[in-house]
Amino acid sequence: MSGRTIALIATPIVAIILLILFWPSGGADIPTYETQQGSFEIYVIESGSVRAKNAVTIQAPRILSGGNLQIVSLASEGTIAKEGDILARFDPSSALKRIQDKQTELKTALADLEKLKAQQSADESQAKTEFETAELNFQLAKIARDKMQFEPEARKREAEIEFERARLSFEQAKLNMKNKGIVRKSELGNLQLHLQQIRSDIAESMKEMDQLTLKAPISGLIVYENNWATGRKIAKGDQPWPGMPIISLPDLSAMQTEVSINEMDIAKVNKEQSVLVIPDAFPDKTFHGTIMSVSQIGRQKGQGSNIKVFDIIIDIKETDDVLKPGITTTTKIIIDKLDKVISIPIISVFEEEGATYVFVGEGSSFDRREVELGQRNDNFVVVTSGLEAGEHVALRNPEAVSGDSDETLDTQRQMTSSAVTSKGD
Repeated sequence: MSGRTIALIATPIVAIILLILFWPSGGADIPTYETQQGSFEIYVIESGSVRAKNAVTIQAPRILSGGNLQIVSLASEGTIAKEGDILARFDPSSALKRIQDKQTELKTALADLEKLKAQQSADESQAKTEFETAELNFQLAKIARDKMQFEPEARKREAEIEFERARLSFEQAKLNMKNKGIVRKSELGNLQLHLQQIRSDIAESMKEMDQLTLKAPISGLIVYENNWATGRKIAKGDQPWPGMPIISLPDLSAMQTEVSINEMDIAKVNKEQSVLVIPDAFPDKTFHGTIMSVSQIGRQKGQGSNIKVFDIIIDIKETDDVLKPGITTTTKIIIDKLDKVISIPIISVFEEEGATYVFVGEGSSFDRREVELGQRNDNFVVVTSGLEAGEHVALRNPEAVSGDSDETLDTQRQMTSSAVTSKGD
């Protein structure tokens, strides 16, 4: 049989494309594909973007005391931070001034406390002396009154009046001592409360001082967040607002890829399906994954687009240094796998007047044979009847005359392009 045989069950369509596009247009040689019985995968291929499964966003501190925040240092983006490493520092000038002012206020309040205690001690001593004097006078007046039992009424009356005066003085002294004690306690309590507030303010300022140094809560890759105010990534000298994202810290020990699936294919995609993930920048590396979540709500593919897509998240099983957040991937979602079937390249199939056929090599010629087709993927299609394993099918139309070679070549190119862009049914 004339022609060339290509065994390509597991090889990419690229080889077939090259054979079709660069095969001589006027020669008798026709490239062929030898059919084999084997497994067949139905899949959907889409682009994705790698992200960390677990990531921590580090935010600018929320300073309750007010004042502007300014970044004075940043750890280098793209480096690996260990837990506890310093990621960023903010200007501590305002916080230091608040602490110094509060410490001065604390010293003044402590001095006022000592002064108050001294004054209260003197007042307490005086009130106690007055109380004891009044009590003594009251006792003396009582004794003098009792001695006047057998004295004239005038003297008894005088003694009674003196006794009453001493009693009133004693009661007043006792009340004064009690009231002054209450006042002393209130004054002392107010000042101690003021001291407590100052100490609390100092502790809060010290806490805010610590918050001006951002440390890594977990180990991960340092990725700067975007500064919405400047339209670029966070940089030294920026003045973010409290709570603004500063650094993202993805954990590279567990990675995912996020893929947007066309609404025409979303019905084929389910959780737990197997996936092959190939980084576009490292096409020689292939990783295995599993679909972990499928969005139930579609969204527009882009602004002004009528195409709806659904987001899915895929867990990548392996770890590798090339799997960094943001890199693009080609994601092959395995929809189904058929065993012991015959499949052929899509470009070997032709259609005319509703009939689907292939050209099967018979000796030095080719016979047109009608076939029935089953499921397909991007490159191959299952033949359910009409072919057997070991037969050779033409990858170009051998009936095309040499004068039509250019037109035939154009047709094959169109079919090749269609095969590359086609999705599995």
